[in-house]
Parts: sequence; structure tokens; C-alpha cells
Amino acid sequence: MTRPASGRMPEAKLSDGDLVRRACAGEVSAYEQLVRRHAAMAIGAALRITHDQGLAEDAAQEAFWKVFHALPAYQERQSFVRWLRTITIRCALDLMRRRRPEVTIDEKKQQKFMRDNRSEKRYEDRSRLQHALSQLPALDREIVLALKADGQSVAEVAEGLAMTKTGIRVRAHRALKKLRKTLMEDL
Repeated sequence: MTRPASGRMPEAKLSDGDLVRRACAGEVSAYEQLVRRHAAMAIGAALRITHDQGLAEDAAQEAFWKVFHALPAYQERQSFVRWLRTITIRCALDLMRRRRPEVTIDEKKQQKFMRDNRSEKRYEDRSRLQHALSQLPALDREIVLALKADGQSVAEVAEGLAMTKTGIRVRAHRALKKLRKTLMEDL
């Protein structure tokens, strides 16, 4: 690969580790590149917890602020993306602890269900599931969705949330048990 006359690689081609080192050295543009590169992931991770675009953006912004201030403590042996995702999820969870979870159904999805012959049953099932999920604590909901909806392994979820595999299994078991109980009560 050829380098520009300055002898430095363009930032778009640099690894996250290189950008972190540059940001720690005071290069604001390096941190801006990290934010541009990972903003969608951070907002997406927060959105899964908050179920609200505005709250997800707030949580992601708070996470990037915390990451910026914690950059000197970042250890390159861990993935920057996983580190950022863990901080983002914790920021979103903190935000949700301060608020009561709201369950909404997208109007387009609702209209599509209503057109289908079995739409009423599906709409009812979806509403019941959303209600049951909203009764779970945000962390438990994230664990269940990561394991069941995203198909992540226990090890992946444990690493992403900085928890032990046993802790993930226990929380998932208890959350699924509570979910079943809530769904059975609604019948």
C-alpha cells in the first residue's frame, strides 16, 4: 500500500487500535472517525434496549462521551467494538432504569397484520409477547433477545455484556420462566 507524502496512512484505512492511539495522542479527527465508523452499531445496540430512536441516540451519545474520556484506559487486547457496545448497552440500561419501558407497535406492521387472514391472532400474540417482554428488567430482556432472537451463543452474550457465562444462563433461565408465567397469565 502506498502512503501519502505525509508518511501517514489515511484514517479510513486505519484499524480501530490505530485510531484509538491517535485519539489518545490528541487527534480529534481520529476519534471522529471512530464515531462515524461505529455510530450505527451503537445506536442499534441501544435501540434494542430502549425501543425508541431518540432514547437510543441519547444512550449512544452518552456512550461515546464515556468512551472518549476512558480512551486512555482502553486495552488493545480487547475488541474496541465490543468495548463500545458494552458501554452503550450499559448506558441504555441506565437510561431505561430511569424510565418505565413503553411498548409500541409500528403502524405499518400493524396494518400488514390486519390485512392478513390470521392477522388478529398474530397481532394479539405480538402484543402479548411485547407486553411480557416489557415486564422483564432491561438487562434480562437484552439477554433473552440476544440468545433467542439474534441466535448469539451464551459465550458471545457474556463477553458482550461483561458477565460470566453462568450469570447469563441463570438470568436467561429466570427471565424465560418469568416470560412463560406472564404469557400463561394472559391466556
